[in-house]
Amino acid sequence: MKPRALLNNLAEADLRLLRIFIAIAESGGLAAAELRLNISRSVISRHLKDLETRIGVRLCERGRSGFALTEEGHTVLDAARRLLAQIEGFRREVAGLHGGMRGELNLVIFDKFITNPDCHLAETIADFGLQAPGVALNVHVASTSPIEKGLLEGQFQVGIHPFHRASDSLLSWPLFSEQMSLYGAPSHPLLRDGAMPDEAALRGAGLVGLGYHSPNMEHFWRLGLQPVARAHDQEASVLLIRSGRYLGFLPDHYARAFEAEGVLRRIPSDTLQYRCDWVVSVARTPAPGRIARHFTSCLRERHPQAGAAGEAPCLV
Repeated sequence: MKPRALLNNLAEADLRLLRIFIAIAESGGLAAAELRLNISRSVISRHLKDLETRIGVRLCERGRSGFALTEEGHTVLDAARRLLAQIEGFRREVAGLHGGMRGELNLVIFDKFITNPDCHLAETIADFGLQAPGVALNVHVASTSPIEKGLLEGQFQVGIHPFHRASDSLLSWPLFSEQMSLYGAPSHPLLRDGAMPDEAALRGAGLVGLGYHSPNMEHFWRLGLQPVARAHDQEASVLLIRSGRYLGFLPDHYARAFEAEGVLRRIPSDTLQYRCDWVVSVARTPAPGRIARHFTSCLRERHPQAGAAGEAPCLV
């Protein structure tokens, strides 16, 4: 294809093509994108070809072998997401100049938080909805790295996640915390017949840890432990622990239901435990818009720890 300079002459039609391309990529193909876009596959295919012609590169491979983005397709996808996020941010700010808040707020959250009694996110959303009824709220769930990346690229405006490292690119402050304890299934060799293993036995057991950068991974290192299995979600951790082959750390509030069912057992230990602090984060640059600032204000009102002196930066 002959290269063409898309950004030198960007029109509304190009933005529409980019939105369609994002839908195709996120859906995993043209057929799946039909339901999301509510247009026929032949029309979607034509729009995709138009975009490839407009940009001058092939964006994806499609055929009998399946759908896959090309290297150029991945580059265009990331750039398109950033561009559309910036445009939406501009629209939100301009709309805010004309009275009530209107637009969208993309909130991203780390998983398995809803059972934490110190998390008042549902109440926060209720408060925000009453005060900003013209704002559409989109809630996403992701792991730590995609949360940080999405905040920096403008895909998300507010993130709520476990704190694991300071970032010069993000503003973060505390919301709530959770206690992480060691759990095992009653069928685990160390726990059969109600046995209470000592710390040496626990340290020698096969442990499951989260397979991405997180407080869980950091505490394994600090406690001198090495996981022999890795999970990429707390649900996967529970699955591995329930197999009876592994022990692992879980939030007490999340594990409580499994304890009540008798399928997991908390293992008391003075050293093999830790607390995990959750924070709310926004990007430093560009500065949070009016909608994001108002939502974080609602968060502080519902979470006293977030409003502690010297801990919450002023965004207004």
